[in-house]
Formats: sequence, structure tokens, C-alpha cells
Amino acid sequence: MFRRTLAGAALAGAIALAGVQAAQAGYFTAPFTETTHTPTFGQAPVFVPHTAPQLVVFGKDYKTGEKNQVYIQRFDGQGPVTCLTCTGPESGTDNVNGVPAVSPNGKWIIFHSWRGHYLTIGSPGYGGMGSTLWAMHVDGSDQTQLTDVQPPSAGPFNGEGIDDYHAYWSPDGTHIEYAHLNWNFVTGGGNGNWDVRVAEFHVAADGTPYLANTHVVRPANGHWYETQWWNPNPKQPGFLYTETFPTASGGGSATVPQLFYCQLIYKYSACKNGGTRLTNSPSWDEQAIFTPNAKDVIFMSSRDHPGFFNTWASTAQTLGIPNDYDYLLILPLFEAGFLQPVGQESTDLYELPLGNPTLVRRLTYDGDEGWITPEFAWDPTNSFLMWTENRFPDGYRYPLPVELSEYVEHFKALLENPPGPGIVDVGQNGIGVAPLPVEQRTQIGTFALG
Repeated sequence: MFRRTLAGAALAGAIALAGVQAAQAGYFTAPFTETTHTPTFGQAPVFVPHTAPQLVVFGKDYKTGEKNQVYIQRFDGQGPVTCLTCTGPESGTDNVNGVPAVSPNGKWIIFHSWRGHYLTIGSPGYGGMGSTLWAMHVDGSDQTQLTDVQPPSAGPFNGEGIDDYHAYWSPDGTHIEYAHLNWNFVTGGGNGNWDVRVAEFHVAADGTPYLANTHVVRPANGHWYETQWWNPNPKQPGFLYTETFPTASGGGSATVPQLFYCQLIYKYSACKNGGTRLTNSPSWDEQAIFTPNAKDVIFMSSRDHPGFFNTWASTAQTLGIPNDYDYLLILPLFEAGFLQPVGQESTDLYELPLGNPTLVRRLTYDGDEGWITPEFAWDPTNSFLMWTENRFPDGYRYPLPVELSEYVEHFKALLENPPGPGIVDVGQNGIGVAPLPVEQRTQIGTFALG
């Protein structure tokens, strides 16, 4: 037993040393490679720290009647896939759940849920309408609603028209940040605008989780927002976020999501200088995470891929279209650009130094084959990135530009070799309604840090 304990301590020390060495290495110059992992998880998979064997949680609809739910599974695919949210409080009405976020200590999972809501659009956690934040233990117990909790005396539609999504934990587990949409013009004074919020996470003496001291750190100004990962250095609290914003030169540019960094000040109540812009491209820049040394930012972008959205973005930038009405345009433009096969955008991962964001290098080339890279996460040892990407199969996609003869050849091949049982439909992640198949695969990305 003593020898086994020493071996475990040595292994833990080796892992810690590897993490320190990685933090000191230069990610921006390190070669980046990716491989395909088995099994394939649902979209937005994240690791549960301090678990052995290593566990992963994710949202997925297995088409067995439960709709989109949060599941937990071993990273190596061994053992069962367990549903954490198939049952729970208020699960009798629209029990659709997704996009889990695990606390740094591995004890709590925040997830996004439509429970109790009748007015729902999109999917919980990805942006749309009807999603609120809930918390539970990693075994699915003690499920508790955190945001937009209505009093017992509230009417049946009192909390309709809101959406809380893309929540992330601070590295010390004391705060969360999330984007908030308010279309509740009946009782909530909503006008369809988004804002960005930061709240303290607490656990009461009886074990009940709750949020306190919620601050709006980016205003409801008509722009669209989506929150991303925190700075891993707890001594410099801040997080990445996406905002539709005019060009850096001051011209208009409606509905062109760009990447920003919020350095939190005044006890987590505001972004320094209103936020720092990191990208300026007529493309969709989203989904962002820091490298473990907090020096670089890895993000998803549709740049380098012609498609419907990039065409719109370039036109809007050229004409100087204002972005005061992005809250009305963002959903239809996203659906036209990403959820249908004609001129569909594809995306890849890119990297930029936080201190010099004009330097950008491309990490992946999956978008050249039609793949869309969504949310991604580091493993607990900061050794590799993990994400699940999606695409329409060859023959369904009609990318731009393409010769008609090339598309006909793809379509002919599709008819001769139709999709097999590994194909799912767009609704598997709850993010679309088009009755079209979509391929999924889980990827592992690694930096060779030398």
C-alpha cells in the first residue's frame, strides 16, 4: 500500500511538473496536430476534474425519446453512458437540457435548461430563448434552478421570453459569467436585447447552491453577445466574449461577431475600458479559450471560408450598416449561415497572442472539408484540447464557390453510398430543425511544446 501511495505521488508530481513546463512554453510557435477520438461525444463536451477514470459530460439527443439531455461518460468510452438530467425538478414541462460547465473542484455542474418554459427557440445553452441556469452535483443530485427563479405566486407565463446561456466558471470557482437575453416584455421590461452578467456562486448551509451579487458588465445596447472561457490566472480575473460590434475604424458593421476580452474591475462589476477588442475580421469569430499560460487565445472563426455569412459580413462592413438592430438579425443570419447546406459556413481554430492580437495563426484545416468547430475545452492536465465538430455530408453541402459539375458528382456519390447509422440529424444537439443528416466526430488537438 505504501509503495502504491509513493507511485501515485510520483505520478501526480510528474503531471504537475508537466503542467508547469507547458505553462512556461510558447504555444504560439509550437506545432499543432489533431486526431479523431473514440467515442464521439455530443457537442460542447467538458471534462470532470479530479476523476479517475477520467469522466466527460456533454449534451446530446440519442433519439430514444428523452430529447437533448446532459450525459456523463468515461473519456475512454468504457462503461455506461449515464443521463444526469432525464429526471429532475420541473422536468414535466419541456425537459430539454444541455451545455454543461463543471466547477474547477469537480463538485458542481452548471447546465442550461428549458424546464418549466413554454416559449423556447434554438437550444438551451447555445443561445435562443427559454434557457435558465441550473446547478447539480456530478452524479445529477440536488438539481437547483439558479437564474430567473419565479415566485410561487407568479402566473403561468411570468418568466417567458428570457434566455441565459454559455455560462463558464471562474478558475477559482467563486464566480460564473453568462450572456442574458430579455424578451419578457410582459413582466420583465424586456426589449429583446442581450447583456453580459457576472455573479457569485455560493452554497448555503443546507447545501443549496445559489447566485448572488449579479452585475451587468456589458450593457443591453442592441448588440449580440456570447460569453467564453475565463482567464486561467485567478489573480487577473477576466473572460473572453463575443460581441457584434462596429469595425475598429468606427464604421458600421451589422452582425459581425468579433472577439473581446473583459478584464474585470471594481469587484467583478465592470469590464476595464468597456472591454478590449481582439479581432477585426468580416467573419464569425466566436468560441474562445486561453492557453494554460494565459498568454494566447485560441478561437473559432469562419475566416478563410467563403459562405453566406461571410458574404453578408463583407457587404455590411462595406456599406456601413449600423449594428443597433443585431438583436433582430443574429438568429436568422446564423441559421442561414450555419444550419442549411447552401453556402454554409465552415470554421477552423486560430490562435493569437493576447498582447499582440493582430498576429493570428491558423491551427486547423477541418473547415476545408466542411466541418464546423464549436465549443472546445482543455483536459484537466492542460495537455490537449477536445471538441466535437459537425458537418453536412458530401452531397448535401453546396459550398461557395463550387462548380455545378463538382456538386453533381458529390450528389451522385451520395446516392450510391447513402449515410449509414453513424449519421445523426441536425436536431441531435437541439440547435436546428432542418430534417438533414449531419456527421459528428470528436477531435483531440495537441501542441508540441518541445
